[in-house]
Amino acid sequence: MKITCHMIMSADGRLLSKYWSPLYNDACGVGDVYEATAAKMPADGWIVGRNTMAEYGEDLIEEREPMEGPKTMHTMTFVGKREGRPLAVVFDVQGRLHYKSPTLPSGEHIVAILGSHVTRAYQKELEDVGVSYIMRTPGTKKEETESALKHLESDFNAKHLLLEGGALTCGTFIGMGLVDELSLIIYPGLDGNSAHPSVIECRTEEPSPLKNNRLELIDCETVGSGFVWLRYKMHR
Repeated sequence: MKITCHMIMSADGRLLSKYWSPLYNDACGVGDVYEATAAKMPADGWIVGRNTMAEYGEDLIEEREPMEGPKTMHTMTFVGKREGRPLAVVFDVQGRLHYKSPTLPSGEHIVAILGSHVTRAYQKELEDVGVSYIMRTPGTKKEETESALKHLESDFNAKHLLLEGGALTCGTFIGMGLVDELSLIIYPGLDGNSAHPSVIECRTEEPSPLKNNRLELIDCETVGSGFVWLRYKMHR
C-alpha cells in the first residue's frame, strides 16, 4: 500500500483556503488545481479524518455524539455498496458520523475506519445504509492504523491512496512513518493569521515530532495560474 499525502496551502503554510488573499490571476481556482494534480497521481481513493469528511459531505453526513450501549463483538470487515467506485476512507474511530448514502456526490464509496468500542447498533446503521466499515485491531495507534490499511488493501484491493487532511490526520500518519510521498501545492497568496492551522500539525508536547522524516525532492512544477506543485519522497 502506497500513501501519498496530497495537500494545498497558502504561501505562508496555512490550510484554510477561505482566509487566503485573492489570486493575482484567477484563471484557475483552488479546487481546479487541487483536483487536476490529484488526477496525475492515479489512486484507488483517498483518506481523511472525521472533521474533514463531515465538512466535505455536509449534505448527506451528520455528526453526533457516539451511540451509547455495550461495545460490539462483531469485528469483521463489512463491504457495502461499493459498485466499483473509488474509495473515500474516513477515520471515525468513535463512530460519530451518520450517513444518508454510501456514496458521496463526487462518486466515491465511503469506508469508515472504526474503533473496537463502537456499538453493534452503529455498525447495523452503516450496514443498512450500505457504508463499508473496517474494525481496527486493538493495539498501539500505529498498529491499529496499519491493520486498517492492510484491510483496505486485502478487502478493497486498494494499492494507492491519497491522504487529504486535515492537518492533524496528516501529521499523525507522517509521524507514524506511514506516508511514502508528500505532494504539496503552494497557492500564490497569503493568510497571515497565526491562529489558523498549518497544513501539517501534530498534537503533542514533543518540540520536534516529525524530526525523523527526511524529504527528497522528486519533482517541482508550476501549475494553474502561479501555483507551485512540489513532490517529495519520504525517508525515515
